[in-house]
Amino acid sequence: MDECRSDAYQSDDIYMAGRHAPEGSAAHNLYLWIESLHDIFDRFLDQYTSEEWQHDYSARELPELEQHLLDFCKGDDGSDSNAIFIESAAAYLGETLLEEAGGRWDWDESAGANGLPVVCPDPALGLEPVVPLLVVAQAIKEQTGKVFATAARLLRKAVRDRQRELPEWWPKRVPTPWVHYGCLLTAGHTADRWQNARMLDYLDWWAEEAGGRQCWNFTRTSLDRLEALLRKNFPTVEDYQAASDEPFWVMAAWYVGKCIVEGKGAQWQYRGINPDAPPGTWHAEDCYWAGAVFVNQRLRYDGHAELLPVMLRDVVAGESLRDVVDRFPDRAPEGDYVWGAPTWPTALWQLARPEHLETPSLPPLTAAERNELEETDDLRGPDWEDNHRLHTWLAERRENFPAWADQAGGGTAAWDFSPQSLDRLEALVRSSFRTYEEISAEQDAPFLVGAAWYFGEVQVRRCGAVWRWYPQPPAEPRAGDFPTVSGPTPDSKDEDADDEDAYGDDSDAAYGPDEDDDAHVHICDPMSELRALFVRDPDERLRHALKAYG
Repeated sequence: MDECRSDAYQSDDIYMAGRHAPEGSAAHNLYLWIESLHDIFDRFLDQYTSEEWQHDYSARELPELEQHLLDFCKGDDGSDSNAIFIESAAAYLGETLLEEAGGRWDWDESAGANGLPVVCPDPALGLEPVVPLLVVAQAIKEQTGKVFATAARLLRKAVRDRQRELPEWWPKRVPTPWVHYGCLLTAGHTADRWQNARMLDYLDWWAEEAGGRQCWNFTRTSLDRLEALLRKNFPTVEDYQAASDEPFWVMAAWYVGKCIVEGKGAQWQYRGINPDAPPGTWHAEDCYWAGAVFVNQRLRYDGHAELLPVMLRDVVAGESLRDVVDRFPDRAPEGDYVWGAPTWPTALWQLARPEHLETPSLPPLTAAERNELEETDDLRGPDWEDNHRLHTWLAERRENFPAWADQAGGGTAAWDFSPQSLDRLEALVRSSFRTYEEISAEQDAPFLVGAAWYFGEVQVRRCGAVWRWYPQPPAEPRAGDFPTVSGPTPDSKDEDADDEDAYGDDSDAAYGPDEDDDAHVHICDPMSELRALFVRDPDERLRHALKAYG
């Protein structure tokens, strides 16, 4: 675990370094864990959470996640569901803690039965690694609903303590590949859309073309009929492979998959291709499973998975279609659902046995210490309106304002933050630049930064707007990283044509407030608005922005 505290921060290559390490080694186990996280989160999102779940690894979700865990594990039906949910919750907790305190995943051979994945916070914090699975076990044992939140608050406190000494310091982390919400959502939607489209094809034409819908009712007897159809049409495997992409045979493969989903308790799954994945890894283009919809008994540890056309190919090669389908274990016998206090699933004993669950994974806290943590941190996201980065920038702008006003002409007496002064500002900007490209190239120049601050400050002083900026600087400079101002939405839509012109294309208010969204807040990006002067109609003026506040 010494490498967790190395002063030299390592790149995400460390996650792939164990790919060719000896099986059973810490490096290889870490590689396997990182590669499995996409599937864990895909299953978690697809099977265990509601459509409203944000899945953004934010600390504010942890109390809800923990309560969901306790509710889910109140009983046991004898299946693997509890164990799978617990593993999913542990993985999600780990990613959330990395978002809070930086660092990376590692593998601790001394944790649990034979080693467990751990979260190593940014080495600068000097913290011990956290074992997410054992934190989940502590939550199940204590039944307080506060364990996950406490884990996050302890890391947040360490970050705040360091930032008191180094206000501009932020924890750094090694990004976990292929676990962001976008790729997970794409995977789930792809599988759903594909199989839904095939069901429509089944109803519209395939069943009738294959002999009548009464013949295709997803029973084992219908599998014999499909096997006969395959043997009649394809003397060799090569013949089948040449025709496997034809719509009729794509549908035949779907039909077998649907029989397995209905009869064996499998699920449709799609594993997307990560263009950045190294060749030979689980999400690379050359991966056996990547880029295709398949069926998988992913809710059980002894489950089986198959690509759809492979099953038909094996039948043409001589295997019985019933035997191909029976590669998937039958549904487990339904046992009695036992209610009671949550217990640690025996399926997880190979990872963490009961004796490993006795010692709390988090440091013991007194009631006073816990209360202090809760009062200090409500688990909401970073404060965009009150942070060191924003305050430093605003202080610099106020200090430089007299010099900027002299350069702009007229000094502070002329630049009095009045609505009328915005016409002067607009004329100054238009006379200083000729094109959108020219002003965009100068957006970091002191003059234009001062002009954008002035435009925003007029909205602050005249309309009650508030400056906002993300507290943490991006790892690399990027366009659009500039403070914004926000304020309350107008009480109602203004139907006057001048008011329609008042809103800029980059502003939410350009389309008027959402009548069904009480939380709508007008946001203005001053720098974007100045650039937009060179692409909008000349009748659209800077002073019109003030009308967005009502």
